[in-house]
Amino acid sequence: MSEPDSSDGTSQTEAALELIRMRIIDLTIGPGSRIDERLLLRQFGLGRTPAREAISRLAAEGFVHIRPNRGGVFVRSLDLDTIKQVIVAHQLVESVVGQLCTLDDDQLGDDLAAIQKQYRTVVSAGSFLEITALNERFHLRIIDTLHNEFFAAFAVSTHRHVRRLLMYLYRLEQATPVEQKRQFALNLVEHHAIIEAARTRDHAAFAKLLPEHARATQDRLKRIVSSGTVPNLVIDLDSGALQTGPPAGRRSDENAGKGTRPGTSPEEPNRPRTRRPTTK
Repeated sequence: MSEPDSSDGTSQTEAALELIRMRIIDLTIGPGSRIDERLLLRQFGLGRTPAREAISRLAAEGFVHIRPNRGGVFVRSLDLDTIKQVIVAHQLVESVVGQLCTLDDDQLGDDLAAIQKQYRTVVSAGSFLEITALNERFHLRIIDTLHNEFFAAFAVSTHRHVRRLLMYLYRLEQATPVEQKRQFALNLVEHHAIIEAARTRDHAAFAKLLPEHARATQDRLKRIVSSGTVPNLVIDLDSGALQTGPPAGRRSDENAGKGTRPGTSPEEPNRPRTRRPTTK
């Protein structure tokens, strides 16, 4: 028996998957949060079977961890290790695309320009989730020209995780609105350069621009951490956690007495402290 469709023709599982994924990406369901099946049923109006199947798919995508012995399902943390993995995967994707894209798609430049026009509008409106959606669409349009389903699947997965990371960085950047505005303006300039390289079929410039543009995420994170303008931004080098909360060494009321150290999420057990890495 086939699964009933929702009103727009998608299956209930697909609808549930998209809904939960978006709530994770936009940080409504925060990093490290426990996903309560009853909450999904009650708050989001999902059926039990579609909700469970959606959770399994999200686990395969790397957005959640299923830990039955620790109380259920937890959203993947945005700790330093996860952030590094996302940044490396993103830069790898864009580097490969820059090398492999032949720029022989006559419609590519015009399509990217149309997306850029919408991107400029949502940047002006400060619509963070829409900014990440259009940025993803911009880059996936380029990846479509490779006609490689296996690489495209990896790129789609990577860009979804990039969206969540960008949402987190954009929120932190709100403490420095002038700098954030400058960063978005820089993104627009870089997108424009990519569009022009595609239109003129300048492969050398295109291959250089894409990985340089991907490094912007890493640069934004470094700028936020080094600026000191986000007073409660904490990096715990022992646990590898990145958080906005009480400084390391202090417990919030919520965590007091729960057996977890500051900088760890509920999915992570207490771990022995490891040697603090040497910074260069």
